[in-house]
Amino acid sequence: MASSSLSLLLLLALVLPAAAAAPPAGGGAFNVTEILGRFPEFRLFNFLLTKTHVDRDINNRSAVTVLVPDNSAVDWLLRRSARLPRAALVELLSVHVVLDYIDAAKLSKLPRGRPTVSTTLFQTTGNARRRAGFLAITPTSPTAKGGGVGAVFASAAPGALVNATFKKAVAAKPYNISVLQISNFVVPPGVITRPRMPLPPPSPASPRRSRPAAIAPSPAPVPAAANEDAPYLQSPLMDPSPDDEDAPAPAPSQGYYEVKVVHHLF
Repeated sequence: MASSSLSLLLLLALVLPAAAAAPPAGGGAFNVTEILGRFPEFRLFNFLLTKTHVDRDINNRSAVTVLVPDNSAVDWLLRRSARLPRAALVELLSVHVVLDYIDAAKLSKLPRGRPTVSTTLFQTTGNARRRAGFLAITPTSPTAKGGGVGAVFASAAPGALVNATFKKAVAAKPYNISVLQISNFVVPPGVITRPRMPLPPPSPASPRRSRPAAIAPSPAPVPAAANEDAPYLQSPLMDPSPDDEDAPAPAPSQGYYEVKVVHHLF
């Protein structure tokens, strides 16, 4: 809790002076920064939108849905991604901007049994590869927290391991902008630089037995969407993709990632 508060204070110390002098972004029918500014739990995500200027691209759209994780999810990602470059942050945030108006009512009417594929702002940048610019939205069993709506948001790119679940509808201005809270970031493969997980030390060799021991079958894996209380990342961060080969991997320290202060991001 203390570390998250420190990260939040560092970010606010950077953004508050700039926010006072910055002119309003965009000139359309809404301002996403003003909308998110009403909700303290999304302060860090709002900060990233303004710092990377993704908010300007959002405000220039006529119909858009913004998927927002709360402060704890943003802090968790920043502390485990070790100096995300600005370009990677722009791509990651753009994945969370759907170029269509989807509110809770429309979400509940999506066809069940198969995912609905939606285009994101990332697709318009020309940098999306292998369907990384598309999101697959799959309805699930209704949940009380979502007001009778359940859905999983996942990258349509093959090999994506990090999904998010729908939490609640935050704000809407039909049919221009909808803001939906999700459980954590959706991370397509190749969008952010992922440090390698340190390997555990090898176990000492066990003595050879005269007959092989029976091994009980492992239980079937539980899908990430079935448990909203699971950790934000349902599996270890993936190895760097070919696009990330030039990015230096941070050296592990005592089996953990080295934590960088947030102002190194920009």
